[in-house]
Amino acid sequence: MMAVNLGTAAVASDGVCPSGQAATDYDDWKYLANNAIRTADDYASKRNPVASFVMADVDALFQVAGEHEGQYLVVLLAASPTGTAFAMLRPNFDFCSDPSGLDDERTDLFTVVEAKLNGIPF
Repeated sequence: MMAVNLGTAAVASDGVCPSGQAATDYDDWKYLANNAIRTADDYASKRNPVASFVMADVDALFQVAGEHEGQYLVVLLAASPTGTAFAMLRPNFDFCSDPSGLDDERTDLFTVVEAKLNGIPF
């Protein structure tokens, strides 16, 4: 996947975005959240078509430990009749910037780093 660079943003020494400067703090985040859902749903359709992220709740979390320490990940959680689908996606753009310049139709904005249905990875 190709990284998308929106420019250089100020980031605290711990990697956390300054207050009000995370992608989730901007109005256009809703379009990127929708892109994350589509990315996860496409991933699921190819690996476990029973899983669905169409109505997923979307959140972004800064990782303080683990494999993705110091990075933001987007977390999706969706409950459906087939079970609970969970996905973590890594943004391929500067998360500490205004996302309004991104084309939300791009398919390379996120990379799925983990996906599970009812706790079983796929």
